[in-house]
Amino acid sequence: MVYIGKAGGPGKNATLRSRMRQYMRFGQGEALGHCGGRYIWQLSDSRDLVVCWKPTTGEDPRDVERELIDEFKAIYGRHPFVNLAD
Repeated sequence: MVYIGKAGGPGKNATLRSRMRQYMRFGQGEALGHCGGRYIWQLSDSRDLVVCWKPTTGEDPRDVERELIDEFKAIYGRHPFVNLAD
């Protein structure tokens, strides 16, 4: 299971901590403005998922996110299922 997301970047106040908090609150049923990765909470074992991150010092997180999604698509032929196709 893979969900690729981002936090921070030029002009953004979000931190990894604030994005994870928001992500978890959405998974607990709170109505939030951002719902990226919302399909992950439909998995029966969503409580057992592992969170990993990649520091992007000096890089725009939006570019890194796009590169990771493109790399996933090149390998598997599709977006990660919880990342909605854009």
